[in-house]
Amino acid sequence: MLFDVDVQVSAAERLVMKADECTRQELREALTSRDFFTVLSDILEPYFTNGSFRPFDAGDANPYVGITSAPCVAEDMSHIDDGTNVIVGRFWFFPDYMLRCPIEELVTHGEVSWELGGNATEPTDH
Repeated sequence: MLFDVDVQVSAAERLVMKADECTRQELREALTSRDFFTVLSDILEPYFTNGSFRPFDAGDANPYVGITSAPCVAEDMSHIDDGTNVIVGRFWFFPDYMLRCPIEELVTHGEVSWELGGNATEPTDH
């Protein structure tokens, strides 16, 4: 199931997700029956299938984001021949993930912001 969530980069370079009341209700229901990453992927699928805003696990990307389990979103991601996922451009993370769920924040407030984690450039082939 895809969700009608507006995703944009703010002037402060935060990744901002916004949802109307109907979408918020759909997300609320989805969180009761599906895991977090599946719902996040469904939120972002219309974007990453068009080359932007791909969710990823911090340990599965190059350059590595660090020792965190925080959910992350890459501006773009490419894959090199050895199967490595490579972050291209900016990436964001949700630092308070141990205290709050970003999707629940979106459901409750209609908006959630993700912190800029950094800016990666595509490395040359290894």
